[in-house]
Amino acid sequence: MEILLENPFILIALIAFISSFFKKKKGEQRENPKKPPKQRPQPQAERPAVEASMEKALKEEKRQQAERASRIEEEYRRRKQQAEESMRALQNQKSAAERKANSLREPAAKLVERPHTQPSGQFTPKKQALVDGVIWSEILGPPRAKNPHRSIQRK
Repeated sequence: MEILLENPFILIALIAFISSFFKKKKGEQRENPKKPPKQRPQPQAERPAVEASMEKALKEEKRQQAERASRIEEEYRRRKQQAEESMRALQNQKSAAERKANSLREPAAKLVERPHTQPSGQFTPKKQALVDGVIWSEILGPPRAKNPHRSIQRK
């Protein structure tokens, strides 16, 4: 007996076995609760009337379910059609935007195209470019008041 209490592994296994045994007992008691009270037998004459009313109720319930199903199906078809139409409209807008972008891209590509540039060691300026450079240097340079030219007569 002392060996069982001193060894923790055996003690844990023993506790697990006992707890599972009691859980099984509780489960069996829950599965077999008190039997439901007996229903009094109905007379033979009432049974067909009850069965007929039950059949009518079942038929009415099936008919209502079929109506609900058909309404749900019709709503699904309508929403599907709307979604397809909106998809087509979006695709048309996308293709129109792509065409417009392509039409704008072509002239822009022509403007961006530049003649072949020369290597950095072989720069030969053109005469008109030099004239334009001098004009721009005068325009963007310091004002005349800051750089006065004295005439020869004043010296």
